[in-house]
Amino acid sequence: MSSDGSARGDRVTVRRILLPIALALVFAAGGARSAEAQVVQFSCTPGPADCTGWRTTDVVLRWFPSPAVQDSDNCPIAETLTAEGIATWLCGVQVGGTWTWVPATISIDKSVPVVAGGTPTRAPDGDGWYRAPVDVAFSGSDAISGLRSCTVATYSRPDSASAAVSGTCTDVAGNTSVAASFPLRYDATGPDVTRGRPVRKPDHGRWYTRPVRWRFKGKDALSGIAECPTVLYRGPDGALARVIGGCRDKAGNVALRSFAIRYDATPPPRPSVRALPRDGAVRLKIAAPEARSIAILRSPGRGGTEDSTIYRGGPKSFTDFSAVNGKRYRYTVSARDRAANRSRRTIAATPGPRLLVPADGAVLTAPPLLRWTPVHGASYYNVQLYRDGRKILSRWPVRPRFQLTVSWRWHRNDHALVPGRYEWDVWPGFGARDDARYGSRIGSRDFVIPGAPPAR
Repeated sequence: MSSDGSARGDRVTVRRILLPIALALVFAAGGARSAEAQVVQFSCTPGPADCTGWRTTDVVLRWFPSPAVQDSDNCPIAETLTAEGIATWLCGVQVGGTWTWVPATISIDKSVPVVAGGTPTRAPDGDGWYRAPVDVAFSGSDAISGLRSCTVATYSRPDSASAAVSGTCTDVAGNTSVAASFPLRYDATGPDVTRGRPVRKPDHGRWYTRPVRWRFKGKDALSGIAECPTVLYRGPDGALARVIGGCRDKAGNVALRSFAIRYDATPPPRPSVRALPRDGAVRLKIAAPEARSIAILRSPGRGGTEDSTIYRGGPKSFTDFSAVNGKRYRYTVSARDRAANRSRRTIAATPGPRLLVPADGAVLTAPPLLRWTPVHGASYYNVQLYRDGRKILSRWPVRPRFQLTVSWRWHRNDHALVPGRYEWDVWPGFGARDDARYGSRIGSRDFVIPGAPPAR
């Protein structure tokens, strides 16, 4: 307390004059915070009036002693505080001869935080480039009130080699920093596959018949091409087959493109070949539906050669008229498709006249048609039929076939095709029939009509 009674009296007088108004303002503002508020109160401007929390501007602190206060020290009517930080103001009041010190804590932070920078929440997708949305978390510091939060920004377009996201930090007092920028490279667009080519020429015409490697080229206007891997094409077959190639840019984007290829690595089905030996010829019945052409190689060949090609052309049956009776030949039929793939089948045959049908020992229930190979130069044939070793028929057809009937007449006797074992033989005849000039027997075969006795 001051020793100057006059001055003290003036201060008391002033306080007493102002107290009624000040107390009304303080109580209206809710300034009381403790038991000491019964003898002294304070308020802050700007609010809140109880001086709690942080402020981002200068603060005016006001003290309001009660009428019971006999004396005060350091309790200004209005004091403007400008210093940043947390300050505690002590106001001393004397009541009943006792001094009490009442604190008022004021927190001021007028400075904005400092942004240290941004950190991506994940690594780049490729070679420092992002190709998908990425979050960037900003961080910073504040020396006075401390940080409350910092921006987490997302970048997701447009593509750019100099893209950037910005972020700020806010302190506890509510100051927001100047925006900081985080640079990044962003490319979410795939490259262009500009070219695809095989490393070698087709195997036949425009067709590939075995695996072929393809190389590709591409371009990328932003991050650039990282690679265009080669592709080994090995199927499927097709005149409209497609090779799929791709390129990857440095950001990891991948683009694909297809290119046409004619590919056929599958040989055609083996040809179906049936040899029909004849007198001085061999008839080859050939079926090769998926072949474009066939070739027939015969061994032994013509003119004493080991082998020779006797036909080359479209798929069809063929008759070898240069074959010699009694000589065994091997015929290899090669089928070739449009891509020059080949398949083959080999069959053996010995030309010469022979009986054809019915098969030897056949069991029949109806009169058969007897057939044999034609004999070169023959003008007619003699067919003889035996039952159980006894001749029952002789006929002279001019064609290499004869149809048996259920019954017939021969040598003034009636005969019928009754159950039993039958043998038929055929001889070729040359010239006029009255000349009776016959060649060697073509063949002899048996057939059975059911009900005949068991075979010997």
